Order: sequence, then structure tokens, then C-alpha cells
Amino acid sequence: MIKFYCSGKEFLAENKEILEEYPLETVFFKVNAKAIEHTDPNDFLVRLEADGKFLLAVHQSHYPMVIFGDSSFCAELAREANVRKLTFDKILGCLDTCEAFLAEYGKLVVCRREINHAMDIMRCDRVLTDNVDCVEQPSDNDIDELARLIVDFTSEALCDVADVDKVKKDVAARLNSFAVIRRDGKIVSLASIKRETDKLACIADVYTLPEYRSVGLACKTVTYLTESITKSGKLAYLFVDKTNPVSNHLYAKIGYTYAVPQYEIKITR
Repeated sequence: MIKFYCSGKEFLAENKEILEEYPLETVFFKVNAKAIEHTDPNDFLVRLEADGKFLLAVHQSHYPMVIFGDSSFCAELAREANVRKLTFDKILGCLDTCEAFLAEYGKLVVCRREINHAMDIMRCDRVLTDNVDCVEQPSDNDIDELARLIVDFTSEALCDVADVDKVKKDVAARLNSFAVIRRDGKIVSLASIKRETDKLACIADVYTLPEYRSVGLACKTVTYLTESITKSGKLAYLFVDKTNPVSNHLYAKIGYTYAVPQYEIKITR
């Protein structure tokens, strides 16, 4: 059976058990579904199921299509995507499932694909360090500076260009989620909490100015926020680049362990 949902609200209600059973694997499903009020070929939510197995796929404008579940449904999903002319240029999920879908989709639509990001989700059940010396929360006077730093982070880490005005609005809206360290009269290291739910909270925007790296500042900001999350009874998690063993080792020292591999694959037609 295959079902295309009319709204994100309907999708979240009918798939609540799956989303709660696999919270890390489906974290982007929840975020994207909440942003979809009405569906169309660019904003869609779908579930395939049979014999106790399932496959979920969600695409919200400007983000990759996220996919999770049993790859035996990938051929049917590919056919529906072609027939319905669904629009997406990236997919995100487990590598085997993504590759299975793209192998079937490639039989119907001429396209090329390449891995855009190879990542892991790490989780922290217990913080192993308590070194948060000099970490503080920023004030309203820091919004512009934080925005500029996040623009630099986006360029360096994600090879993307961020709109500084939009970043300023985002920073202002969640200023209390940031942790920073100052040196020489300026913010030199930061981290923040994003995608917080009643059970999860994600560490993001981990960035230190190049000239202040390799002295443990990022470890302190991440530890500070991770402690805050775990004390609230939630699970702290973050995304790491498989090609960056330095940062991954840093997170392991704090108490993070590997949980879920995630691959973002770009599609060109």
C-alpha cells in the first residue's frame, strides 16, 4: 500500500509510532513535515507499507528528500516519483536505502548522482567532562557578530552562502540557545542548540576562528550545551563529517558515540 498525505500534520499523526521509535533516524522528517501545510509535487509526504515493513519519504522545499525504511519499496517509490513528476535534487538517509532508490529511479529518469555529504549522527547519553571554563551566553549586543561568524561557518564547513540578514533574524530568535567564548574582546568560539523537541536537542553551529583552534575551545562550548540538554532529560545529538576525524575525536571525548550514518546525495538530471 502507498499513501500520499495531504499535509504534514496528517503525516505526523499517522506515523507517530515510527517517528518515536526511530527519533534520530527521522529527525528531519518531523522538522520538514511541520513546515508542509499543503502538498504538491515539490512538497510531498509518502508512506509505503506491507507485511509489517514500511518506507517513509518526505520532501520540503529547499531541503533534501529524506528517506527511511525498507529498501524493498524503493522500486515502487521511484515509479510513483516519476509518474507524479515529484521534484527533488538531493536525498538524505542511510546509504543503502538512498542507493537502492536511486538505482530504481535511474532506470526511469536519466540522471547523475554524487555524494554531497557523508555524515554520522552521534549521540551523548552521559557527559564525560566538566570543563566549561570561560563559556557564557551571549547578549543582544552580540547578534551581529554571531551572524557574521555563522556566515563564515556556513562557507567553510558547508561550502554554502548564507544570507546575513536572515541569519541575524535566526540568531535573534534563538539567542538563548548559544554558548560562546571570548578572547581579545571578541567572540572566538561558539555553538548552539537547534531542532529541540520534547525528547531531543541537536548541537549545531560549532565554530572557532582559525587562529584560536586546537586549544579545546569548541570542546568547552559543546560540553556546556550538552550538559544543559542532558540535565533537562533530553537526548543530545549532533551531525559530524566522516572526513573530519579531529572534530569527531573531540565529540567522543565529551561522551558522544556513533549512532546513525547519514548520506546526502545530489542528483542532476
